[in-house]
Amino acid sequence: MSATRRLKLLTALRPHSQRIPKHSATSQTSLPHSAQLQTSAHMHKGLPPVRDGDELSQPLQPADVRAFWDNPQPSKRPSAAEPMDISELHALLTTIIHKKARKGAVAMEQYTQRFCETYELLESTDRTKLLQMLAYKFCTPKGAALEAASKYIKGATESSDAAQSAYLARTLRDSLTPQYTELFDQINRLPGGFAFLVHMRADILEFIRSNRDDTAMRAMSDVLMKKLETWIIGTLDLKRITWNSPAYTIEKLGQYESVHAVKSWLDVKRRLGSGRRCFGFFHRSVPMEPLVFVWVALTDSITGNVQSILRDREPKTLREEAHAKCAIFYSINSQPGLAGVDLGNFLIKRVVGVLRADLPNISTFCTLSPLPRFRAWLDHWLTPKTLEDPPNDINIPVYALEQLVSRVPGASTWTAALKHIIDSHGWTSSQDTLDAMEPVIRTLGAHYLMNVKRGNSRCAYDPVANFHLRNGACLHRVNWRGNTSYNGLRQSLELMCNYNYVLDRIEDNNERYVRDGAIAVSGDDPYIAQAQASSISAKL
Repeated sequence: MSATRRLKLLTALRPHSQRIPKHSATSQTSLPHSAQLQTSAHMHKGLPPVRDGDELSQPLQPADVRAFWDNPQPSKRPSAAEPMDISELHALLTTIIHKKARKGAVAMEQYTQRFCETYELLESTDRTKLLQMLAYKFCTPKGAALEAASKYIKGATESSDAAQSAYLARTLRDSLTPQYTELFDQINRLPGGFAFLVHMRADILEFIRSNRDDTAMRAMSDVLMKKLETWIIGTLDLKRITWNSPAYTIEKLGQYESVHAVKSWLDVKRRLGSGRRCFGFFHRSVPMEPLVFVWVALTDSITGNVQSILRDREPKTLREEAHAKCAIFYSINSQPGLAGVDLGNFLIKRVVGVLRADLPNISTFCTLSPLPRFRAWLDHWLTPKTLEDPPNDINIPVYALEQLVSRVPGASTWTAALKHIIDSHGWTSSQDTLDAMEPVIRTLGAHYLMNVKRGNSRCAYDPVANFHLRNGACLHRVNWRGNTSYNGLRQSLELMCNYNYVLDRIEDNNERYVRDGAIAVSGDDPYIAQAQASSISAKL
């Protein structure tokens, strides 16, 4: 197929008036934006037209790759919807939420579609204003709730009629339901509406991150999250994603990858090649856009360094896969709008089942996970008091402390030396400094995972640790220099850890962690064993 015919096909596959212009993936069967970039760049440089069958063989230029990954979303298409001011939007929302359309379901669908199209055309600041209007103007009506509550209390004390009590209870429940839930219900009925709501919640969460005191927006986010959880049940399909999957799906892997950034198409191809797996849950109304996905590496042993996976240019061949012993889950990602919706737990369990059936030689299912809050916790822990008088509840070998202090002339304590080193630039380029830091950082990392809790709860402070431990995994090993990227240094001083899913211990581990906060351990990591012993002695 020639480049011209391909672009014509791309245009033909996109409806002139998409139901939901940006967020719906149900009609997006076109080639990725990079294909257009490639063709345009090829012609712009004065090269001859691409011949039939040659399109995919043309090399992508570095600028094309950067442009694609920096801007994965195609530019917005023109819409038939005219711009609406705030008063018109308020009137439109009133019509939808209070069902004032006189022509029934068809008219309601048209009004809801108009709202979605208008929302897509708004800039970020205008979207925020619209969401705030929705959260404040269409929340729970106080007057109706107070009236229903008063009637319920009066009926409960003065009447013994069960039918009347049930009616009053239902009326009270309905009065406490925010009005904007009707809008969510109407949008979900549209083709691609579920995906639209997921992205709308991502916009809400982005606003909340910098406006945590906005309780109305937080409440609306929680309500929408519960709605999404309900609508997901029974609608998910597990699919393996390969290099032969639709380009739109592969594009989304790069867009939603939040743990180890995807840099190029070659990077994606390597992660989807032999010796590697990628699985995702897909909603049936959005069959090409994964809601959550996991990357897996097939290895001979439990891996402690993620760069050895990401930069492996010679992964296992199909024949060698049959002899692999371990499946390493090294990155789990979900769409931002599904934050708080626990899909990763179900995904891991389903993927373990698939791998056991396809590759019976795999006996170990382990993660290679980040410690995203370790550096922030350490900075908070290194208070002026701690710098002057280090605590004695963390058992670090004396030789290691002396070696660390010797690296910083003038340091009087090991904590002061530690802070000086981690606040300096380039300390990872000195092997002597790395050798001095290893026992200290691994000891602190194991203490952080085993003993630091979230508030007054029994849950691990680290969110990734809490996720896997709650799912029944065992803390297996703390890996020094597990992620040597800039992000790994910034978040966790390059530490990573393994959580081992020992299949016959999962249920027991889950029960003990949820009930008592007990953290199961596997392997023989001395740093974890020391932290575990300190935890037990502290409880005695």
